[in-house]
Amino acid sequence: MKPLFRKALAGAALLLCLAGSARAQQAQQRSQRPDPVTELKQVIDRIYNYLDGCTPAAVVDADGKPIKDLRKIDEKSTLQKGDFGINTYEWGVTYSGMLLASEVTGDPKYTKYTFDRLKLLGEVYPYVKKYWDENGYQMRLGAMENPKWLDDCGAMTAAMIKATLADPEQAKVFRPLLDNWFNFVMYKEYRLGDGILARLRPAPNSVWLDDMYMGITPIAYRGKLSQAERGDLTQKYYNEAINQVLLFKKYLWVPEKNYYRHGWIEGMAEHPNYHWARANGWAVLTMCDVLDAVPERTQGWTEVRDLLVSLLRGLAAYQSPEGTWHQLIDKTESYLETSASAMYVYGYAHAINKGWLDRTAYQDIARSGWAGVAKQVNEKGQVENTCVGTGLGWTNTFYESRPVSVFAAHGYGPVLLAAAEMIKMYQTAPAPTPSWRPAGAAAPIPREAGKPVVWLAGDSTCAQGYGNDPNSLWGWGSFFGEYLTDAVSVKNLAVSGLSSRTYFKGRWDSIRDNIQPGDFVLIQFGHNDMSPINSGRARGTMEGTDDTPKTFVMEKDGSPEQVYSFGHYLRMMVRQAKMRGATPVIVSPTPQNRWEGGKIQRFTDTYNAWSRQVAAEEGVPFIDLNELLATEYERIGQAQAGKDYFADVVHTREKGARLYCQTLSKALRDQNTPLAKYVK
Repeated sequence: MKPLFRKALAGAALLLCLAGSARAQQAQQRSQRPDPVTELKQVIDRIYNYLDGCTPAAVVDADGKPIKDLRKIDEKSTLQKGDFGINTYEWGVTYSGMLLASEVTGDPKYTKYTFDRLKLLGEVYPYVKKYWDENGYQMRLGAMENPKWLDDCGAMTAAMIKATLADPEQAKVFRPLLDNWFNFVMYKEYRLGDGILARLRPAPNSVWLDDMYMGITPIAYRGKLSQAERGDLTQKYYNEAINQVLLFKKYLWVPEKNYYRHGWIEGMAEHPNYHWARANGWAVLTMCDVLDAVPERTQGWTEVRDLLVSLLRGLAAYQSPEGTWHQLIDKTESYLETSASAMYVYGYAHAINKGWLDRTAYQDIARSGWAGVAKQVNEKGQVENTCVGTGLGWTNTFYESRPVSVFAAHGYGPVLLAAAEMIKMYQTAPAPTPSWRPAGAAAPIPREAGKPVVWLAGDSTCAQGYGNDPNSLWGWGSFFGEYLTDAVSVKNLAVSGLSSRTYFKGRWDSIRDNIQPGDFVLIQFGHNDMSPINSGRARGTMEGTDDTPKTFVMEKDGSPEQVYSFGHYLRMMVRQAKMRGATPVIVSPTPQNRWEGGKIQRFTDTYNAWSRQVAAEEGVPFIDLNELLATEYERIGQAQAGKDYFADVVHTREKGARLYCQTLSKALRDQNTPLAKYVK
């Protein structure tokens, strides 16, 4: 054996040994790593230990001395000061989190924490009410008897109802307070003419997304409590909860993005268009609670479920590499915020556990989100990077400049909820894939079982041909399947005359709602995007890739419409395809039969550049078909291109369409795209 060969063998053997050793070390590390449920319980306990020590359950006088005889309560009496108030809306969420933690782990200390404090409030309430009724003073504890807005009582009412359902006997002591507060939520809170829960501050007749949780959750759970106590379904509460969710959708839902804006102000021509993360978190918690409390047979239940699913799908596209979400969902320059991220994690885990979301598609989003949230719980048990209380803002900078603090009480309840629901996700068997299709979903398109589909989304340059005559107009989608192996099938859903905007609004759902994991989506637009925006066929888009819309008045009927950039519509299609498990590929528009000095005109600085930018930002393949074909046409020559390949300025004959298929399939293979293995 030659020395050189012996050295090579020795080196290979050493590498194998090292690789084996590395694998053994990794296996040992995995075996030593705590299981995820243990780690989740440890986080819950750190938070519990901190909160149990810093949120005393006592009433004190003006000098801070404990009041043992509750008959001595007066206008200056207050709850003993700790790091957090035990009767605030934030603590209503914390109590809900503690109750769920006990339910999931079997550890009663979390429930005891909740009842110790709720029972104190129940014991105090009769004396507050008596003093108020007799003296009429503005007491420091006055909100117990006379709340002024939902923040005073909504989340606390929801927590008390959940506690009553968990242990009716212990809950008797605070039942009068529960009933008083619920009466305010249901019958006294300000509303607009159509019945939606609203505010008179800081602007009159304003709708805040926060109030979904503060108002709707207690209404939904009041129906469940009445059913448990009297066997009475109290359908009015269920109907009201569903109706409120749909009213908030009407005012605040942004269908282009699949999430909510923060607020709406009556009388404004343009409403504040800022997508605050925690406000969307309140919506997630609310819809989960409504779907849990309200029977499925209730009219509108399915619509609420589909709305929650749409919101979670929309939010998933904005999850950061750290697993958490930004203070403003769509503004990556804003900081990563913990309370909203925890609310989203709870929503994903809960929807997976209920079978509303596909476990395989979304469990890693929940796991990654929890990993990011858990890092924000310090060793003391404090939740870091939580935004403080926030009003309705008029600028991005308002939200981006809001401070964070471990004493922002909003973070603790959502983290407890998220941790408890993640434990359930790990402990429960995978839920079956839902057999239902979302309400309003596009009709199912037949497909061969077990075979991926290559979906084509585009305009007439891709759409099916107009006849059997070789001189007819043919789109490349007519023949593309011939250039792929039989291991995939092609579904050409391109439509003549549509832009990225009109396709996204009117036809994209046919692809989106039929995607299965492992599919591919080729997206190509541009020719019709340069059309007028609000006149004629009104199909044009704004230039560039920005996500900020502009409102245009449509000449055909005078209606307003928010129009986005070309890049925005591509981005939405890419993100929605990815969230359903497909691999999107962006294809630049085809060249037009326009020449100057022997060179065919290109879209290098416009639609090519914008398509390339979106693909790079979203991490998907990009095929610059415009440049590739322009180069090929210049080789062929203007005369022959116009005679044999082009049928007019834009469209192609069969020979041109097949040239496009050859060029595209070669590019897919040369760039080693995920679709390359199916190219002949």
